[in-house]
Amino acid sequence: MLSVFVVPEITPSSSLEVEGDEAHHAIKVMRLGVGEEIVLTDGTGSWAQGRVEEIHKKSFSVAVTKRGFQEERIPELIVIQALTKSDRMRETIEMLTVAGVHRIIPWSSERSIAQAKDDSVEKWNLVAIAASKQSRRVRFPIIEQPMTTNQIRERFGDSLLVLHEGASHQLRDVKFLENEPIVLLVGPEGGISESEMAKLGGISIRLGEEVLRSAHAGFAALAAIQTLIHRW
Repeated sequence: MLSVFVVPEITPSSSLEVEGDEAHHAIKVMRLGVGEEIVLTDGTGSWAQGRVEEIHKKSFSVAVTKRGFQEERIPELIVIQALTKSDRMRETIEMLTVAGVHRIIPWSSERSIAQAKDDSVEKWNLVAIAASKQSRRVRFPIIEQPMTTNQIRERFGDSLLVLHEGASHQLRDVKFLENEPIVLLVGPEGGISESEMAKLGGISIRLGEEVLRSAHAGFAALAAIQTLIHRW
C-alpha cells in the first residue's frame, strides 16, 4: 500500500514538489528513496500518484503518473464527541478518522472533565491529518469548534442519535434516510445528565449490553453504521 503525503495544492503540473515538515519526515524518518511510488493529497479529495524523481536536502519531487478527485461520500457521518482528557481526545480523533468520520464536533457537556483551549482545534486537526495519512485517506475530516448543548439542539434538532446505555432502541433499529447526514452524539465518561438528555432530544440508542468508554463508543458505532449502510 502506498504512503500518503500532504501538499498544499495538487496542481496540474507533471511534477509536484514536497517541502517543509512533510518532506523532512519522508526523507529523514521514512528514508524515502528515488523511484518509490507514493500518493500526494491536499486533504480535500484531490490526489496524485507518482514516483519520487529527485530528493534534495529539504524537499523532494514526484513525477505524476495519475491523478484524481474523491467526491465526498453520502451520507455524511458526523460525530459529536463530549470533551475528554487530552490523551483520550487524541485517541478518539484517531479512531473516528480511521473509521471514516466526515465531521467531528467537540461537545462541552456538563460532565466533561477537560475544557477546550485556544489551540485545541489546531492540535486535533494535526492528529486527524496523521490518522488520515495512516489510513490512506485523501479527504480529511473536518473538526469544528466546540459546541454547547443548546447549540447542538438548535443545529441538529431531532436528527440526533444519542448513544446511551439506558436506551431501549438499538442501533440496528434505526432507519437511515437516504442522503441525510447521520449524526451521532457520544457522552462523557460520567454519562449524559438528565437535563442534557431533555434538551438534546433526538433518538436514544445503545450498541449492546457492554458499556464502552467515551473514547471508543464513536468508533464502534461508526463501524456498525458503515456496515449497515453497505459502505464496509
